[in-house]
Amino acid sequence: MMSQMRAVFREELWNLRKLSLIERFGQQWLSSAGNAPAAYSIPIRSIICYLSLLETSTPEEKLEFVFRVFDSDGNGYLDQNELQAIVEQMVKIARQQHWDPVELEPILRQLMNDIDYDSDGKVSLQEWKRGGLTTIPLLVLLGFDTGMTEDGAHIWKLHHFSKRTYCNICSNLLVGFGGKQGLSCAICKYTVHERCVRSALHNCIYTYRVGHEQKKSMNHHWIEVNSATKCDKCHKTAPVGNTKMCRWCQREVRAHIPCIPLIPEICDFGVHAVHIVPPYNLTSCDGRGGPLRQLGLHTTLKVLMPFEEQNLLAEGDFAGRRPLLVFVNFKSGGKQGERVYGRFRRLLNPRQIIEVSVENETLDLFERIPNCRVLVCGGDGTVSQVLEEMDRHSFNEKRPPVAILPIGTGNDLARCLNWGGGYENEKISRTLISINKSTEVQLDRWELNIDLEKRCSGCETAPSNVINNYFSIGVDAAIAYRFHQMREKNPSRFSSRIKNKLLYLECGTSETLLKTCKNLNLELDILCDGESLDLTQGPALEGVTILNIGSIYGGSNLWGSISSHYGLNPLIRTKNQDFSDGLIEIVGLESAMQMGQIKTGVRSGHRIAQCKNVVITTHKLLPMQVDGEPWMQAPSIIQIIFKNQCRAKSFVAPKKIRTWNPFRQRLPSDE
Repeated sequence: MMSQMRAVFREELWNLRKLSLIERFGQQWLSSAGNAPAAYSIPIRSIICYLSLLETSTPEEKLEFVFRVFDSDGNGYLDQNELQAIVEQMVKIARQQHWDPVELEPILRQLMNDIDYDSDGKVSLQEWKRGGLTTIPLLVLLGFDTGMTEDGAHIWKLHHFSKRTYCNICSNLLVGFGGKQGLSCAICKYTVHERCVRSALHNCIYTYRVGHEQKKSMNHHWIEVNSATKCDKCHKTAPVGNTKMCRWCQREVRAHIPCIPLIPEICDFGVHAVHIVPPYNLTSCDGRGGPLRQLGLHTTLKVLMPFEEQNLLAEGDFAGRRPLLVFVNFKSGGKQGERVYGRFRRLLNPRQIIEVSVENETLDLFERIPNCRVLVCGGDGTVSQVLEEMDRHSFNEKRPPVAILPIGTGNDLARCLNWGGGYENEKISRTLISINKSTEVQLDRWELNIDLEKRCSGCETAPSNVINNYFSIGVDAAIAYRFHQMREKNPSRFSSRIKNKLLYLECGTSETLLKTCKNLNLELDILCDGESLDLTQGPALEGVTILNIGSIYGGSNLWGSISSHYGLNPLIRTKNQDFSDGLIEIVGLESAMQMGQIKTGVRSGHRIAQCKNVVITTHKLLPMQVDGEPWMQAPSIIQIIFKNQCRAKSFVAPKKIRTWNPFRQRLPSDE
């Protein structure tokens, strides 16, 4: 009872905060725009910032927020000048999306006229909500997420096409100044003009079954292909309108007599069948679908109503399948995360694709699916986040192995598992095939326990208590911390992987001059397997790193080769490094300059020890980082002990055999 009361209180408190923010923003804008001309515009960034606060709200609440913002005189109506301001706002967003505003602007004006249902020249809040919920281009251009849809409804996204493409409704060519543009479903590629979207049927795929009748197969889900393509059977190019594609198996067939009978009626899910969770293996626990599925409606009028999370249950036979759960970090690799997210949703069951920043119970669902696998699309931090989330679930010996699609900056763990240093926009189909052919390995993981000795100003809390890649104190953590602070203050500067590396170099240059961690070996004590290390006998150190894997700083080998080291222990120079041997390596860094030499491959770190557990005592405020996440740590006692091993997938490059086969099966397109 108390937990329910707390939940209700938190919800009411959040609603009160949202209302106060909306009211405050409206008052601030009105006071700043008091002398503004009638046809004004509101900064896009301000709107996006405040809409992000309403992320978990319904479209009605978001529409009401936009209404209050643009209602400059506060009379409860949008007059013609205020409607014109909304149109100009959407045109600006369209330009940012590289859309042609010449064709779009008259359509938007017509939409505004249609929303005025009583034709009195102004739009009330009720008319605005009613029109907004049934006008998809309006919500798309206002920046609302149309992904919260009823199962089986289209998810509309603005899209540019590189080849001649036709509307699935009117069959006319999509045109626009500077390219072909339209609204395309992110799930099934159903494509329409903005003006035709109201006529689109509610005919997207269903991701789970309704009812208690168990099935073991399903028919194809055919969608008319709106561009010229080759038939998978006769290999001839078919004209537009004569080709159909199955959304699940991705086969394209010319709609003529010789080819259609050659395709079996039952869908086999194509080349990626092993990764896909069939809809007939997922069912709603209450045996019912959402409102539209219960009523059997085939319309898009309610497509943008809030998505009602279904409590799904996995059941049935998964023999021959190894379903893949995909976690994607939108913030990794610039816009790569968002593109990868969309491509996976077009190839797999959308229920299998998860954005890491959104709370989701899909991992609970996959606990009941045998032989499943996990793919993490992101950097090292994203991998750590997913692994920690998996620790909180009762997989036990059935814990799924983890593969990595590297779209972060460093991607050190992905390098060690042979997935490469970065995703270069290869076909997602090739990634899925690589996962199926990969081998399974064990990855050591270590627990980080910190006991604070003394608090001081500027100290922070460790972002994680698990080490997957490395833990470091000193010069490299100082550089990472300075980089982290720069990114927090001005995130717009960090828009690409190349920019990030250049700014990281700038931070490294500053640390080379400042030497904030000079003589670090005098400020800490280290115990390895109960034995104290005398750091005063070696070179003066500015950094100490605890390694679990053989890659750091985006591909550098800090442990180095066997022949070039003379550590404190004579036996240490012959030790190899392995991420599954239950041992961790301790390496010293002499300066930021040495880090640059390590990055170029000229030098390696100073080997100190290899052991099973470590205790480090620090005597002053020092920069630290775990798996690339930095913070400032007060004097403390740090204990590193073995936690567990997780299953991981290691990529094995296939042998290249140069053969040519004109009849080989084509990989499904990502676009």
